[in-house]
Amino acid sequence: MYIRTPMIRGEDVAELQNRLGSLGFDAGRVDGIFGPDTLKALKDFQRNVGLPIDGICGPTTVDELLRVFRDSSTNVHSVKELEIIRSQTPRITELNIVITHQGFMGGPAELLRSALAFKGARAQVIMHPDASTLANLANALKSDICIHIEEQVGKQEIRFYQGFSYTSASGLALAKLIAKHMNSPECGLDIKVVGLNVPVLRETKMTAVSLSIQDASFWVLNTPKTSFAITRAMNEWTSGDFLHLIST
Repeated sequence: MYIRTPMIRGEDVAELQNRLGSLGFDAGRVDGIFGPDTLKALKDFQRNVGLPIDGICGPTTVDELLRVFRDSSTNVHSVKELEIIRSQTPRITELNIVITHQGFMGGPAELLRSALAFKGARAQVIMHPDASTLANLANALKSDICIHIEEQVGKQEIRFYQGFSYTSASGLALAKLIAKHMNSPECGLDIKVVGLNVPVLRETKMTAVSLSIQDASFWVLNTPKTSFAITRAMNEWTSGDFLHLIST
């Protein structure tokens, strides 16, 4: 395996990222994509064990990874993600939030953007029908948080990234915060928190959640409540008092 365009993807890459991360070499989020973070971690590993630093995961590198691999569930990127959460408590006026959708959700997206902007957040909406392209567009904005909204029949879920034996700690915390406020008596909604491995969550680099609501009419009727709940969740997010949600 090596870096190329388009990037190599798959379970073999995720396994490499997991092994590097458990050894203390930060390959980034375990997303199964051989990108710059994975390349850097692989080269750091090769440097540390005295292998040629070519960024290619060939037979010799694989043998060395198998030799020194620690069977640990702790990934260094997860630890770093938690440390960032602990150390950063920005005010809502310091947050850059991107709201994404893949079409036909422009109205709810704009209402949510307006609600967040009213509270002082810097929020913008982007749309693209392709989920991977949408994730790349969101990454280019270097936002702090991505909120994806979509309509999906029979679903009322707030989703965070979970895949390849990896869970986004910040995504889980934010999803639980939003669900808490959407399920409150003031809003009266019934939203479940679900871990999912989909492009818009896997390929975004910032804290990301995806809100899936059952039908368009529900969005029309409940966008004010949804916007209110998400705004309250953002206020609580900036307080930093939510780490207990990650382990519950």
